[in-house]
Amino acid sequence: MKLVTFKSQGSTSFGILREREIIDLTPLAPDLISMLSAGSPEPAADGKRFPLSQVELLPPIPNPGKIVCVGLNYRSHLALLDDPIPEVPILFTKPNTSLIGSAGAIVLPCVTKQVDFEGELAVVIGKKGKYISESAALDYVAGYTCANDVSAHDIEFRTSQWTSGKMLDTFCPLGPLLVTADEIANPNELRLSTVLNGQTMQDESTSDMLFPVAKLISYISSLATLEPGDIILTGTPAGLGCMRRPPAFLKPGDEISVEIEGIGRLANSVIAEARCAT
Repeated sequence: MKLVTFKSQGSTSFGILREREIIDLTPLAPDLISMLSAGSPEPAADGKRFPLSQVELLPPIPNPGKIVCVGLNYRSHLALLDDPIPEVPILFTKPNTSLIGSAGAIVLPCVTKQVDFEGELAVVIGKKGKYISESAALDYVAGYTCANDVSAHDIEFRTSQWTSGKMLDTFCPLGPLLVTADEIANPNELRLSTVLNGQTMQDESTSDMLFPVAKLISYISSLATLEPGDIILTGTPAGLGCMRRPPAFLKPGDEISVEIEGIGRLANSVIAEARCAT
């Protein structure tokens, strides 16, 4: 099942995507997080329908309780660095103000000159859990979507803590849709690619993760209770713009997309912050 949150004629709704049409689910729950908590949705046969071409797709979960991100979680990425292999997942967070949907614009702020892309698999939690075992971890997943952990490296590496370069507005594109967990047999057997202006920059399998999805869920739940709608960004493979010579940092006019097998394609334009021109 493919679930979306969308805006039509100024109103925000959510529903099931079937072919090129969205079946409205808002009569059944106030938002998609509430729907996930209640279980699998069953749309009414006479539910309102929206042509996909006539709506704006928002992040599937527009207001999560928390966005937990994982760093240095692909062997291909680690192989290019002098950093030691982490013994446990490296975690940081992003705020809700960093979220944008598919076709939304990544805004390059005046405070940075080194903004990079990081294509990632995102996991959306479907039920509350604490101290979740690895063997049961995937039972807590509502579904999966594409993410771009946009990063301002010149801000990120000013300190030993990465969050300051990760938390900027529009720096967490998410979507275009949420594919429910029953459609993904193994989240660690998916192809992930990131394309910048038509050129493939990242191309890797999620099997290359150092800490697979189940281990991430188990570890994070040992630190904080996971709740429906929480999002976990699972790390990015090799191919970042900062690792290239010359570097390929994002600039106004760029088009960047993240595509994951069985899930879809998240595409975003890149623009300059308006105040930078003043």
